[in-house]
Amino acid sequence: MTGDPTRSPVVRAALAALVVAASVTVWTLARAVRVPPVPDTPAQTLASLETVARRMPRPPADIQQAVENDLFSPDRSAPDTPYRMPGEARADEAPKPDPTKPVVLGTAVATDGRSFATVQLGADHPMLVHVGDKIGEWAVRAITRGKLTLVTSDGTRAEITVPKPGP
Repeated sequence: MTGDPTRSPVVRAALAALVVAASVTVWTLARAVRVPPVPDTPAQTLASLETVARRMPRPPADIQQAVENDLFSPDRSAPDTPYRMPGEARADEAPKPDPTKPVVLGTAVATDGRSFATVQLGADHPMLVHVGDKIGEWAVRAITRGKLTLVTSDGTRAEITVPKPGP
């Protein structure tokens, strides 16, 4: 091997790999340093103290109409339907029956919070549930040894225990 070492095919391949690696490194560094342009955003309008302190004007009170509609007038009558608070049930509404409660077939309690229970809702197949899962209209709130705590969306709470096996 006398002469120029760059004539060897192995050395040429190594030099070509070095050039490619250097090119990729420079290209990657340039892309990492380059910052994309920030898009123009519209200027925000901030509320001033004047707009915060200023209130909406109230409509003027109609005193004359209030005097004409005497609250204690004998010909005054109650409304057809009584006033109800928001969320209050009407008197003519029948109470909703409680949703079907699932049967708890068994529970498994783990110390790391991965407890689960085997339940069956009606004639459905048994299924495994964890805290936070839904079973019909019920949501699982807690799983303890032999007991499952369920809650509905309207706040009804039920604690179901595992039935003991018969003789």
